[in-house]
Amino acid sequence: MRHCPRRRRSPRSSTPWATFPRRARKVSSKKIPETDAIFDQVIRRNQAADAAPDVLRVSLDAKATIQIGPFARGGKSRVQVAAAVHDFAPEATLTPVGIFLPTWDELFVYGVTSKVTSDCLVDRLAQWWEAVRERFAHITTLVINLDNGPENHRRRPRFMQWMVDFVQQYHLHVRLAYDPPYQSKYTPVERCWGILGIIRTERCSTR
Repeated sequence: MRHCPRRRRSPRSSTPWATFPRRARKVSSKKIPETDAIFDQVIRRNQAADAAPDVLRVSLDAKATIQIGPFARGGKSRVQVAAAVHDFAPEATLTPVGIFLPTWDELFVYGVTSKVTSDCLVDRLAQWWEAVRERFAHITTLVINLDNGPENHRRRPRFMQWMVDFVQQYHLHVRLAYDPPYQSKYTPVERCWGILGIIRTERCSTR
């Protein structure tokens, strides 16, 4: 009787050596064919807005909701601090809404405790304009850099209606400059969120 040779086994596993065909990993590219052309158009519009004396460019967007409570957020502390391991029952939730002025390097942040909707974004825009309208009395046009989020999408009738109301109330011209789909990280205010995250971590480490 012939004996079949035993298969060699891995020293770290009891599974016999075998060769299985590897499946090709699908790389999902969300870049649409018009992405580069849209970026070129946005850059030209931004440059024209920055060069015009009566035009002000702003970037509007909301950050992810933050849960308020004694939660561990990954920071470091020099003293022992008690923190909750899980964040199942936050005391409250807060969504930062930012308005960034690229040519002035100024950031305005508003904390929203309710759900961020189309009217919420326009209300924050109106609140900001009420605070700075005397300073920018010479401005006749606002160029607003936006991503294609669900709250401010150009095809969202609710958002467009609130923008029309804003224009009629303050007698301003408004131009919406949208980034290409799936490219929201290039919105100017998005860079501010990253910087604020670094500052928050550094402050936690110095306590």
